[in-house]
Amino acid sequence: MSDTEDTEELIKSNSISSLKKHAIAEIFNDKDEVMKISTIEIISDLFMNICEENKSKKNNKNILLKSFTNKNIPSISIKDYLFRLSKHAKVNESTIILVLIYIDRICNINHFFLTYYNIHKMILAAFILSIKYNEEIYYSMIFYSKLGGVSVSELKNLESEFLILISYKLFVETKLFDKYYSDLMSLKDGESEGEENGEESEEQEEEVVENSQKEEINEKFKKINNDNDIIKDLCRQNSIIKKAY
Repeated sequence: MSDTEDTEELIKSNSISSLKKHAIAEIFNDKDEVMKISTIEIISDLFMNICEENKSKKNNKNILLKSFTNKNIPSISIKDYLFRLSKHAKVNESTIILVLIYIDRICNINHFFLTYYNIHKMILAAFILSIKYNEEIYYSMIFYSKLGGVSVSELKNLESEFLILISYKLFVETKLFDKYYSDLMSLKDGESEGEENGEESEEQEEEVVENSQKEEINEKFKKINNDNDIIKDLCRQNSIIKKAY
């Protein structure tokens, strides 16, 4: 039985209070939300890295990209833009992954390259189509235009042009979706390992510093002991001299 089925069974149980039912539901919703946030961060970083690599190509002359290209780079970051769209539109994690697949597909078909000038409108158009294709609840174009920061007429134009450029290929095979999902999970695991390695590295550095400090202290004690021995010898010699006289 899956986690969701387990939760539903618990919620249906008469032995659980309404407060506990709400708490259980919140736990699973939070878990999904954490997964979605992590996916958004990974996808945003992927888009940002691609745009960084294509910085020198910001004056893309491809006429097909004209509608998606801003005159200036939007002030909102790619990550914040995706967070804004997903938060207020209340979409599933799978919809966010479809955004990546659609943009990847449209770039491959038309040999586009993504830049900071066109990525936001690309994301918006892919986001709208992903919602229509994958979500049960869909809001008005007025809502999405305000959310995306464009007019309703421009949003409709972006949507129709994206559809043409992607050759209306919105269907994604399960195998392909799973491949993208698996790759994203690998990136997440890689980040987690990096953080763990970073923590281990910090611990190792602290251990090296601590050992170095211990060695330094030991050396100082050795010096002090040597100095004490010298003083004792001098005192003993002085005592012997006094006795001689």
